[in-house]
Amino acid sequence: MPRFAEFVRSHDAQLRQAARVAIGTAFTYAAASLLDLPQGYWAVFTVIIVMQGSIASTLGAATDRLVGTIAGALIGAVAIIAIQHGDATKGVALTLVVAVTAFAAAKRPQLKTAPVTAAIMLTTQPPGFSTEIFVIHRVLEIALGGVIGVATSVLVFPARSQPLVIARAATAMAGMQRLLGRLADGIERGEPLSLADEHAGLRTTLTAVEQAAGDAERERASGLAYGATSPPIARALWRVRNDLVLVWRALDEPLPATVAEHIAAPAAALLRAEADHLGRCIAAIESGTPAAHGEDVARFVDFETAFGALRREGLTRALDFGDAGQVFGLAFAIEVLHRDIADLSDRFGKPTG
Repeated sequence: MPRFAEFVRSHDAQLRQAARVAIGTAFTYAAASLLDLPQGYWAVFTVIIVMQGSIASTLGAATDRLVGTIAGALIGAVAIIAIQHGDATKGVALTLVVAVTAFAAAKRPQLKTAPVTAAIMLTTQPPGFSTEIFVIHRVLEIALGGVIGVATSVLVFPARSQPLVIARAATAMAGMQRLLGRLADGIERGEPLSLADEHAGLRTTLTAVEQAAGDAERERASGLAYGATSPPIARALWRVRNDLVLVWRALDEPLPATVAEHIAAPAAALLRAEADHLGRCIAAIESGTPAAHGEDVARFVDFETAFGALRREGLTRALDFGDAGQVFGLAFAIEVLHRDIADLSDRFGKPTG
């Protein structure tokens, strides 16, 4: 039993999805049998295909499949009529129809199922069925599978996107915390850092946050979920990520010794304080409470004071063009980073409309 319980805990999302698909399939099969659809298995296929990991994704897949089916069925019906009138052979009609629908799908991905539907129309029409009835049955079968798929996603272990936004945003901020710690170490040691892999991973995570946030908004707009996290959080995270890249680029080379002596320690302290601030942001987004500032405000004042003293003493005037660009670029990047993390934290614990 302990092993089974551990398996359930570690595979919770996968088991929920399996249960949703199984229940949706059972209901679709029962409904198709009750309605006596001659090719009800297409409804079953549809519910299996459209059921995704979230309500919004399922709704989008079901809508796309229905639109593509209608388009493909209508074009296929025209081809069938042309064959029946002797205007084309089945092979020629099939080739032309697939070419037309494939072109349409390339222009509009929403129509990606149209070539499949059109080909099925031409190759599977049962003897004795009129073209009109065949088209109507096909659309009904796909619509039935799509409706049951969406309904199952909403009613059975609802897979809403908001928790996914929260989890992915927390993962992204944890990655930013690690980067801030690495950057602080690099400033103190005067060593260039190899962070390309970390930034690539963070970019992938933020893309996933953006996708989940868009799904959450679609769920709210469709009335299938409420209280979705706002996409501006994803944009705020992207800004922080871009600021981290600027700081990293400014540290490609060690700071000039005369400059590092004055600002390396306060800059490192500020970056670590910003990492702590992101830790509070993680707690805030997971609990739905505001994120409080900590040492980051005081450490930013310390950094500004140290940088101001550097300029007053005329040390920046003695730098060559490249070193001056590096120093002022680092100061600008740190200032923007501080501002954007503060803006990010201000978004937590507020109603999303």
